[in-house]
Amino acid sequence: MGLVVGLDVGGSAVKAWVAERGGAVVAAVNEALGTQRPTLHTAEFTPAAWWDACRRALAAAVTRADRPAEDYDGLTVSSLRQGFVLLGKRGELGKGVLNGDRRGARMLGALRQRYGSAAIYARTGHWLAPELTLPKLMTVASAELSRWQRTERILFVHDWLLWRLSGALINELSHASSGQLTDVRARTWASDLLTDTGIGTAKLCRLVEAGAVVGRLRTGLVTGLPEGLPVVAGGGDTHLAALGVGGLEPGVATVVAGSSTPVQLAVEAVPADPLRHPWVSAHVAPGLWAAETNAGYAGTALNWFARLFGLTSANALAVQAWRGESGARGVTAVVAAPEWSEEAWASRAPNTLLGFTPAHEVVDVARALVEAHAYGIRANLDDLERASGARLRSVRLVGGAARSSAFAQLVADVCGRTVEVPVARDAAALGGAALVDRALGGSGKPVDCVCDAFNPRADSRLEDGYGRFRAAHRVLLANLPEGGG
Repeated sequence: MGLVVGLDVGGSAVKAWVAERGGAVVAAVNEALGTQRPTLHTAEFTPAAWWDACRRALAAAVTRADRPAEDYDGLTVSSLRQGFVLLGKRGELGKGVLNGDRRGARMLGALRQRYGSAAIYARTGHWLAPELTLPKLMTVASAELSRWQRTERILFVHDWLLWRLSGALINELSHASSGQLTDVRARTWASDLLTDTGIGTAKLCRLVEAGAVVGRLRTGLVTGLPEGLPVVAGGGDTHLAALGVGGLEPGVATVVAGSSTPVQLAVEAVPADPLRHPWVSAHVAPGLWAAETNAGYAGTALNWFARLFGLTSANALAVQAWRGESGARGVTAVVAAPEWSEEAWASRAPNTLLGFTPAHEVVDVARALVEAHAYGIRANLDDLERASGARLRSVRLVGGAARSSAFAQLVADVCGRTVEVPVARDAAALGGAALVDRALGGSGKPVDCVCDAFNPRADSRLEDGYGRFRAAHRVLLANLPEGGG
């Protein structure tokens, strides 16, 4: 069986992987990536440093796989969304901009006043947020005029890596539509909107669907890979993870429980949600869209509290949580987001612990934190089901937290739904291998998703805890709101 090699690029690390077409992952190597934050609301990276890290990771994964060059059939990439690199005549212009960068905040008022939130959402599938690519590009065009004038191409991080690997200049659709730059239903550039906002389309590239063969691997880039290896357009990180675990099937929600917690559902038409909650983007298969919400940064909060308690990792704090009682003995942690909407993103409830007394211990706080994560997942699953009008028949849980069977059982108990955890890890790699298989004429089906199933158990203490969590969030948001994002 032929091999596929790929990169999965996040905000702090890149994973290079080798997998069989439609089969298992053979090798995977992680390499750290550096991030710079020159101001409070900016998040950038040095393209040369990231490229060097990606090349090292690819070389290490190929070495670890220890297979002959002729076994390789293709290469692809998945990456964070909303981040981008600007190219000039001689290459990258300055730092790359990351997905968490919020420089676009200054443009939201003008966009809202000129077009209205409802019209922007209907056209692009996204409500206004400073992290999206559209307002960030508008800010660069306004505040960095010289850099903007020298820009010849706008590349999402995924597109930039494909350019580095093959020389191809393309924009992949799942990334472009996740950046508020496309007409989400037509799966084309929102040309009039882009022209009207000063971005235009001249600096953009040919728009391609995930799975398109865009070029060939440059000679001599990675030892052990064949000259002329087909390079295939990949997709957004969550999109490919969903593909890898069967999340493109009807009614299958994919929950990626990591630092943040995207909750995604493949749909056959763009949902007409009157509340305008889910972000909607083109999926990595023709005729499908991804409707997506996010349960917030509970994973990040767990890491933060672990450091406060002098523990080595979030896993160490989670171990404490499983020693605690269901319901956390009345302690409530507001560290997850029960609602994904423009209003909730613009003004959020502060991270808070409630009900903590001298009678409580670390295990109670730890338990409250992991339960809050599960409560946020429940609220978002329920809302995604409402917005899409599709009954969820399966929940696939992946990401770092999914490695804990105790957490998977907690999510099942809180949500009242069967939760399935794929046995095979590296979901994005499995999705990437399936995508390349499709591009090269294969079935494009990922390896059969064998899962451990966790059936829900009734627990009144968790139901009470969920009620406290929702009530606390409402009160805090109404009376002590913080700036969003």
